[in-house]
Amino acid sequence: MVRNIYIVNATIVDANGAYATLTGYPKTFDSRNYNGDSDKALKRAEGEFCEVWGAFCKRDDRQVQTVTLSMVNGKLIDRKSMGDIAQDPDPEPEPQPEPEEPEQ
Repeated sequence: MVRNIYIVNATIVDANGAYATLTGYPKTFDSRNYNGDSDKALKRAEGEFCEVWGAFCKRDDRQVQTVTLSMVNGKLIDRKSMGDIAQDPDPEPEPQPEPEEPEQ
């Protein structure tokens, strides 16, 4: 039997712009833990992926939320993301000193 390992990862950029991987992630689903059944391992990984995406859809306090499902060799199976990083405002221009008038 072919062994497969699937990985679910969940990352966010919070309201303050801090990037983080959610606690408990990445999670791995190894077919060895399912009696060598790669299909069952993938199904469990897909279930976790969907749970995370469902939780993300109920949050509005983050700039970016991304969940990925991949194989251990890096092949991406699925990816969902929402949001965009907020742009930093342009800094206020510094006030320029008024030119001095020449003395007469």
